[in-house]
Amino acid sequence: MERDQPTAITLEGLVQDPWYRSAFESLPFPTLVLDPGMIVRQANQRFLDHYHLERQAVIGQPCYWVFHRFAQQCPPDQCRFADAMAGKTGCVNLHHYRNARGEQVYEQVHLSPLLAPDGRVVGVVESISDVTQAKRLEQSLTETNEFLGRLLDSMVGVVVAADLAGNIEFVNRNVERVLGYSPAELIGHSLRTIAPEQDLRRVRQLLAEHGGRALGVRTTIYAKDGEEVPVRLNSSFVYRGGVPAGTVGILTDLRDYLKMEDNLVQARMQVVHSEKLARLGRMAAGIAHELNNPLTGITVYAELIKESLEPDHPAQADLTAILEDAQRCRDIVRGLLDYSRQSPIVVEELDLSQVVEDAFRLIRDDALFLHVQVERDYADQPLVIHGDSRLLRQVFINLITNAVDAMERRGKLTVRTYLDPEGLRVAEISDTGSGIRPEDVARVFDPFFTTKGVGKGTGLGLSVAYGVINRHGGDIAVTETGPAGTTFRVRLPQEAAAELNDYARHYRPGEAHEIQEIGL
Repeated sequence: MERDQPTAITLEGLVQDPWYRSAFESLPFPTLVLDPGMIVRQANQRFLDHYHLERQAVIGQPCYWVFHRFAQQCPPDQCRFADAMAGKTGCVNLHHYRNARGEQVYEQVHLSPLLAPDGRVVGVVESISDVTQAKRLEQSLTETNEFLGRLLDSMVGVVVAADLAGNIEFVNRNVERVLGYSPAELIGHSLRTIAPEQDLRRVRQLLAEHGGRALGVRTTIYAKDGEEVPVRLNSSFVYRGGVPAGTVGILTDLRDYLKMEDNLVQARMQVVHSEKLARLGRMAAGIAHELNNPLTGITVYAELIKESLEPDHPAQADLTAILEDAQRCRDIVRGLLDYSRQSPIVVEELDLSQVVEDAFRLIRDDALFLHVQVERDYADQPLVIHGDSRLLRQVFINLITNAVDAMERRGKLTVRTYLDPEGLRVAEISDTGSGIRPEDVARVFDPFFTTKGVGKGTGLGLSVAYGVINRHGGDIAVTETGPAGTTFRVRLPQEAAAELNDYARHYRPGEAHEIQEIGL
C-alpha cells in the first residue's frame, strides 16, 4: 500500500514524516539534516554515537558549532553547503581534527540537497564517512614517493625507467648534469633519443639471456649537445604479477674514470721510463769513465805522431781520421757524463726567455741559420725560474739545432715563451720541417734513439733534455707534429724541484753520486 503524501511540503514536515524518519535512521553513516540556515533539524543515532553527543545538544544548533564550535559559519572555500542548497550533488567537505586520544582524524562530509516531493530544495543532508585510514595510506604513499624521489635523485648515476616498448617513464635529475636534458624533456620519449638502437638491442638480448639482468655493460649514450658519453649500465626488468612490465637502468658516467685511467697509464709509463733511464744513467757513467782514459791516450799519441811527421807524409790523412773519430768518441763520452749527472749543479734565479736567447748566442754557427727565418715571441715580463743555467741552455741548444736539422736548414723557426694559466713558465720551439713519424713520437726521448743518419747524432740530446727538465720539476713534450712541422713544449715551475736543490747543496766533486731517477 502506498504511503500517504505529507500535506505540508516543508522541511519540518519531511523530517517528521515516519517514512523519512525510518529511512533516515537506517542510513549506515552518521547523518544530519540541515535547514537553509544551516541549523541541525535531525541527527541519526549513528551520528550521536560517533561523536558521543546527546540529541538535545545537537538539534537546533548550527552545523559549524556542532562540528567545530565555531561562532560563525565556515569560509565558503571550505564549505559546499551553498552549492548543495543550489541543487548541486557530489558536494564534499573535508574535516580533520584530533580526537580525545590526540589522534588526527579525517572525515569526508558529503552534502546532498534534500528535495521535497515537488522537487524543491528544502534543506541539506550531511553524511560523514571516516577516511582517516585512507588519508594515512595516501600520506604514507606520498612520503614514500617523495623519499624514493630524493633517493633516486641523490644517486650518482642516471636512473632511467622505461616500458617494454622503450618509452621513458621516469628519469632522475642527474640526467641534467650528465646529459644536459631536464627530466621533462625525456619522459614520454623513446630511449633511442639517448641511446643507439644497436646498443638497446644488445641490452635487451642480455636481459633475456641472463634472467632479466644485465650488469656492467659498457655502452655510449648521447648528450643533448650531441656528445657521446661513455657509460657503464646496470639494467633489469621490472615485474608486475610475475611478468616483465618494463626496464630500469642505472647509467654511470665514465668520462672522469677513463680520464683518470689514462692518467694512471701515463704515470705508469713515466715511472717505467724513469726507471729505465735511471739504470741507463748508472751504466752510462761507468762506460764514460772507462772510455775517457783510453780515448785521452789515443788522442795524445795520435797528435804526437802527427806533429812528428812531415805535413805531406802519407800517414797524415790516417792520423787526421783517427783524431776525428776520437773526437767523436769524446763527444759521446761527454754526452754520457751529462746524461749521468756527473757534474756539479748550480741553482740560481733565471729568466726563461733569457736562457733561450743565450742558447742562440752559444750555438756560434752562423751558417746553421743562413736560410732559416727565426721568429722570437718572448713574454713581455720576466719568466722567473730557479735552475742550473748551463744545463737549461743545453736543453734549448739541443731543441734549436734539432729543429733546424729537421728543416734541413731551410724554413721558419719560431720560439715563444709565456706564462700559462697554471703559473708554469713555458717555452715552445716550433719548426716547419716534415714532422716526426707517429711511431717515433713515443721514442724521441729514449736514450740513443735518433732518426739522423750515421755519424750525425748520438741520440742522447733529447734524453738529456728530458732528464734536465724532469729534475727541475717540469716536463717536456711534443705537442704538435705533422707535415707542417713540429712543436716541442718545455714547462717549468718557478721554484726548482726540492731534489735538485738538495743535490746542488751536497754535490762534492770526485765523489760517487747515486742516480735515483733519471740522470742529468
